[in-house]
Amino acid sequence: MFLEQRVSLLFASAIATALLTACGGDNKNFSMPANDSTKVSPTAVASATPTPTAITETPRPAAASLPELAIKALEPYKHSSGILGIDVPKGWKLVDNSQTGELLLTWSEQGERATVSVDIFVPPSEIPSDRLDNTLAVIVKGMYGNQTDFAMKSPVVESTGAVVVEWSATVTVGNEKVNFLANSKLQRRNNKFVIVTFGAIASKFPELKDSFFSIYNSQVINEELAIP
Repeated sequence: MFLEQRVSLLFASAIATALLTACGGDNKNFSMPANDSTKVSPTAVASATPTPTAITETPRPAAASLPELAIKALEPYKHSSGILGIDVPKGWKLVDNSQTGELLLTWSEQGERATVSVDIFVPPSEIPSDRLDNTLAVIVKGMYGNQTDFAMKSPVVESTGAVVVEWSATVTVGNEKVNFLANSKLQRRNNKFVIVTFGAIASKFPELKDSFFSIYNSQVINEELAIP
């Protein structure tokens, strides 16, 4: 599903340029993920142009043959780097699209009717707290804005400083087109951005929302570690 996409270097460069321009800064070319300052040894600099990856379509089960969509149990997950620990739905498939300097992990249920995604990276420059809402809006629109019937509400800043964007799109489940609802939530942890996105087909989102909150609240981020 589209939640498995990463914030590409080229797109992130456009984000940085747009943000700096909006803030009155110089129009310079940045790339994301930026080098993690917590690293203790030099690493190779990623190419400005990512290598194209071949995408193969996996046959999807017909919607009528899928079991009832529900999150019955959670199980702990811990990334090998030690940066992330989180409870995830038991039995969901993990797709790891991480790259150097960025963790991008997505868990999807059997019919891809619901997903949870965690993206951890270092932004290309220090972004003021009062720009985090616009930053997340740009990222969400850039990652998912090409989806059919994409719509996004204005960002909401929570009392904790985290920013939430609610968005929707039309997806295909089996041979059916259905509405998909999602929330993307950004928090800054030390020098890192952590974006957690959880979503489901609209008819089931209200039922899964409490489970999604439990998953979000279970996350443990070791912000002192460098992203591999």
